[in-house]
Amino acid sequence: MQLAISMRSVHQSITQGEIGVLDFLKYAASLAVDGVELDSMYLQGVDVKEIQHVLAETGLKVSCYDIHHTMDALGENTHQPTLEHIKQELIAAEQLGAKYVQIVGEAFDSSASERDIKSLIMQLVDMVLPALQGKNLALAIENPESARFQSRHMSELLKQIDSPQVKVGFNMANSLMAGEDPEAALECLKDQIAHVRAVDVRMPHQDEVPQNGTYVGCVIGLGLVPLQRLFQVLHAQGYEGWISLEFTGLEEAHFGTEASLKNVRQYLIELQSDTMHPGESTETL
Repeated sequence: MQLAISMRSVHQSITQGEIGVLDFLKYAASLAVDGVELDSMYLQGVDVKEIQHVLAETGLKVSCYDIHHTMDALGENTHQPTLEHIKQELIAAEQLGAKYVQIVGEAFDSSASERDIKSLIMQLVDMVLPALQGKNLALAIENPESARFQSRHMSELLKQIDSPQVKVGFNMANSLMAGEDPEAALECLKDQIAHVRAVDVRMPHQDEVPQNGTYVGCVIGLGLVPLQRLFQVLHAQGYEGWISLEFTGLEEAHFGTEASLKNVRQYLIELQSDTMHPGESTETL
């Protein structure tokens, strides 16, 4: 498995101007990861050639290119501008060497029904899939944090779409926040996964405001998501793709990112050790 860091791990540092996009790339390279997950939200006004240069200079790959889009139904007046925007972002994704793109935005409204969510996803797929033709890109649809649209619904939808260019971007925390057993969700979707995002959440303390429903983000490996078991499932199925680390906790972003990375690396070391020395285990950090 290859490790990447999502730009959203240092969201506040980027949006407040503390670091720029190129600074983020150099920061990721300093942590000796394999790649980065880029998000179009942060790339506006940045020259793609400058990003290409730093990627080449550092040896970083792009695990996934996220195209920012609000999760609302498109009307007659918004469909064409949105399509043109997505087409431009697909060109940028190709130029930066990405193999996978995701359409990302805010979470689905808590009142959205299974039909509503399916309709919104299909609207995007119907728009994006023709634009992918002839491109070495695949669309990875993230499993939403909705109790009304769980892994079985996603699996059924992908079978209905039936395209090798449409897969799942599995978010380890979203299944938990959707009220599912994350391991069961992964088992259900494992044959359709193109990209994995490692995220962790915990219950908020008394003086903390929940970020997502009833949860807050935390250092990966210190929360409620059964990451070790999820990595074991991925390893058992022979998954060799990207693990993109997204720190969403309340701690300082660089500290949280680096602590999360340390724990994820330890899980991967343990998997390798179990493969070479079955029955033995190493100490979890």
